[in-house]
Amino acid sequence: MKEKFMKLVRRKALSYSVFFVLAFLFFLAVTFPGEVIKNRIIAEIESATPYKAEIEKASVTPLLNVKLTGVRLYKSKDRFIPIDSLSIRPSLLGVITGSRKFPFKARMLNGEVEGTVVMSASRASEIEATVKNVTIDSIPGLLSSDSGKVLSLGGVMNGSMDIVLEPQPKGAFQFEIAGLSMKDIKVKGMNLPSFTDLKSVVKGSIEAKRTNIQELSVTGKDIDLEITGTTPLLWEIPKGGLIDLGYRLEIKGQQMAKYKNLLTPYLATQRDGSLGGKILGTIKNPRFEKGTIGRF
Repeated sequence: MKEKFMKLVRRKALSYSVFFVLAFLFFLAVTFPGEVIKNRIIAEIESATPYKAEIEKASVTPLLNVKLTGVRLYKSKDRFIPIDSLSIRPSLLGVITGSRKFPFKARMLNGEVEGTVVMSASRASEIEATVKNVTIDSIPGLLSSDSGKVLSLGGVMNGSMDIVLEPQPKGAFQFEIAGLSMKDIKVKGMNLPSFTDLKSVVKGSIEAKRTNIQELSVTGKDIDLEITGTTPLLWEIPKGGLIDLGYRLEIKGQQMAKYKNLLTPYLATQRDGSLGGKILGTIKNPRFEKGTIGRF
């Protein structure tokens, strides 16, 4: 009799615990202060980046997943990146134990970005992400520091990155763009023709407050471009900073021959017949120098 009574007590205690947790989650979902969280996230974005932010709505599910819809990062009304939805999924165990690791998934630009952000105090200290089928059309305008006309790009990006931000930035990244198109290209004040159906690969690492470009290639029927060297940290490029890049450019085909002749006086002819040199100076004021680049 005593054993039956104890089993009944334990069963009721478990039922009450489950009911309490479910009631708490339901109450949290119903009373979630979406406007407060939305404004806090906007403030964090605008204080940590050079961009303005808008969020239409913030909500929470009973499983404590925070969902943001209608997110927009922008520099101006015509230069922005829309994010259809952003879900942040801290586990219930993580909330209880105080874990600062937050898995997320963003649906944007016809694709998605999924990964994990680790927070330190109120700042992100580490980010790991995978990019799937994201179109890049609106990205150049957001990254450019120039308010005038910028290089127009199109294509679909896939890739990944794993970057530690604190105490010192370090990490690696690799992305590939298929179906790349390039318009409004200028070299030495000269307008080059548009290119389509290209493939691009960018691969590198981050250390000592610099981005090391191990490979940046653009290949297609009429062009073969390779770039290596160093730039500022990826997220600080819009602010400017020093660059030290070497490049090799091969222009192919009869249609492109006239452009090769026009560029030859400004670029050094390499041993394989391609053109090359260095890009030095700053992001906002780069200078092209002739020279043979031994790294290619």
